[in-house]
Amino acid sequence: MHSSSSQVLAPQNLVTLGNLACGVAAILLCIVGIVEKDPSRFFAAAWWLVLAEFLDGVDGKIARMTGTASPLGAQLDSLADAVTFGVAPGILVFSMWHYFTVVTGQFAFNLHPRLLMVAPIVYSACAVLRLARFNVDHEEDDLRKENVRFVGLPSPGAAGMPISMVLLFFGIGEIKFFDVSSDLVLRIQEIMLYTMPLMLVLMGVLMVSRVPFPHFFAWMTRSDRPVATLAKFIFMFGFMCLEPEACLFLFSCCYTLVPIITQFLPSRRIA
Repeated sequence: MHSSSSQVLAPQNLVTLGNLACGVAAILLCIVGIVEKDPSRFFAAAWWLVLAEFLDGVDGKIARMTGTASPLGAQLDSLADAVTFGVAPGILVFSMWHYFTVVTGQFAFNLHPRLLMVAPIVYSACAVLRLARFNVDHEEDDLRKENVRFVGLPSPGAAGMPISMVLLFFGIGEIKFFDVSSDLVLRIQEIMLYTMPLMLVLMGVLMVSRVPFPHFFAWMTRSDRPVATLAKFIFMFGFMCLEPEACLFLFSCCYTLVPIITQFLPSRRIA
């Protein structure tokens, strides 16, 4: 009993539960946003999911650094990811779409009326299948070793696209690098809102695909040259400080598209 309790209270498991808490908070904020007709709640929900992405990226490293990696922690991580990155992004997109097209009528689209229900369901189902496949494929792996690549888009990476789209939807008018007219802002927001359900389906397909994707945090920190690793973090931090919403959207696009493009370049391999 003592051993089991120690595993539950291991530092990385507390971080994983923090990941789950962020996902649940995001879902609750989406509900409040619809009930109170307050779109700023969707923006806050997206930032809670960004925090969850960070926590998900560091919990494994904490487990390996402290020597407390365990099967319990691995299963807990998958269950938390199923909620935070498998369910919450779909609810966020559904809430955004419903609010801006039905509640306020600010945008009007000709998408199939059932797509808004089907897209989050397909996305969530693919995320759970992706996590289950990962657990089965890596059941015999040494938990002390870090995965440097995945087969299929990992659920946090898949969630990054709709999350960053929501953030950019609200932040596009605040970009300071160039002037954006109000008409152009509305047009970009309209395009992004229109493509969000379609993006959910695409991310779902990529999750259950066999396309190899790198582990983002492993790539960021795995280097024999500390100066190069530090330079990566300085660049990302500086860009995030300047334009956080645009930065996250750009990183999500690159993380999703580059591995797919490399599949058509036989001479290239994911580092």
